[in-house]
Amino acid sequence: MNTQTVDLLGVGIGPFNLSIAALASTKPDLSTLFLERKKAFAWHPGLLLNDAKMQTSYLKDLVTGIDPTNPYSFLNYLVEQQKLYPFIASGQSVISRIEFSHYLSWAAHSLNNTRFNQDVQSVEFNGDVFTIETSEHSYQSKHLVVGTGMQPQVPTFCEPHISNTCFHASELGLRKPNLTGKRVAIIGGGQTGADVFQHLFDKTFGEVADINWISRRSNIEALDESCFTDQYFMPDYVDGFYHLAQTTKNSEVSRQKLTSDGITNDCLQGIYQRLYHDRYVLNNPSWWSIQPNRTLISLAHNENGYKLHLEHGLTHDNTQINADVVILCTGYRRALPSCLSKLASQIPLNSQGLPELCPDFSVKWPAANNNRIYMVNAGIHSHGIAEPQLSLATWRAAKIINHASGKNLYEIDQQEAIVDWGLSSPEVLIQPKAKAAV
Repeated sequence: MNTQTVDLLGVGIGPFNLSIAALASTKPDLSTLFLERKKAFAWHPGLLLNDAKMQTSYLKDLVTGIDPTNPYSFLNYLVEQQKLYPFIASGQSVISRIEFSHYLSWAAHSLNNTRFNQDVQSVEFNGDVFTIETSEHSYQSKHLVVGTGMQPQVPTFCEPHISNTCFHASELGLRKPNLTGKRVAIIGGGQTGADVFQHLFDKTFGEVADINWISRRSNIEALDESCFTDQYFMPDYVDGFYHLAQTTKNSEVSRQKLTSDGITNDCLQGIYQRLYHDRYVLNNPSWWSIQPNRTLISLAHNENGYKLHLEHGLTHDNTQINADVVILCTGYRRALPSCLSKLASQIPLNSQGLPELCPDFSVKWPAANNNRIYMVNAGIHSHGIAEPQLSLATWRAAKIINHASGKNLYEIDQQEAIVDWGLSSPEVLIQPKAKAAV
């Protein structure tokens, strides 16, 4: 059996590795190959709800931010699919998640450096090259880039109850449950929680008897998408952020939460108008409830359904609600993929249990001078709030391509920014100044 050897091999084909694959596909100076265990491309298939929208512009696609002439741009996808003019006429500034998923799938299956149905079982390092084993093939590569995505996060006390009636929202579109006549509790106040609430309200999964939307946030909060907030998603800010003290980084990431984890204003306006019409125009009996500032603290199940115990964030009062179905919109967690287990002892982890990343998104490990392991969507606590978002995916991809090739294959020099963050001198940013004694 012949062993294919490349300069850079990617494990996983999600949007971030796909961006690297697309940009690298036109650069013969760097040989690349990307492997995916699934038989076909899939991007959060359980959340491709009919009316769910993207939070970012369609210009923040796989390639346009770095190379708008690349054949795998969203605009070229529209041309190839013969729908450019209808799209222009639609006046959309943001597109549906379904269409963006179609675009990603089109690119993934058009590229010649992607391979599906390739389950990476192990990765070994022999001193100068990585050996990657799948169930059917063996590959060798000088460098790795890991983009295996995140795993659904479920509260520990909910894990024993995971079933057809208690599940993570990432499975909703795949399960397509019949919720007619059911009491449903939605846990989580971000964009996913809003999308689920809207689709349940609109009877996408049947005529629900009762909806309780629970969020520990202080309100149902909007995405902060102003033009100045968007400056957090610029290369100069990410480069400067990297050199801050870790305690400062953690504080800033927490403070900036709503720049990426709020709900789009269009979605909020649509939900509010539905609620107003239902309550004040149709005068329907109460059948839905929105409860912010409540934390789910326990979950029990009996023959009558689920009992959810909540604690109020301000009063600390305990209340209880009942449900037949519980949908957990509780986010995702990052974890080191099992295929790297043979390298795990050589990769130091940070307090979040993830590898420490260099400015170029490579892992700090003993062989990093010659053989690099890059990771995407694993550096929010090192590179900031933009790292797990699509906004700078192309810039990060180009940076990895340049670093792995040792050449300036893409021009990524920064233009003069609108905002002066004062973060351009790393030497003075390693630790925050101590406060004077009082």
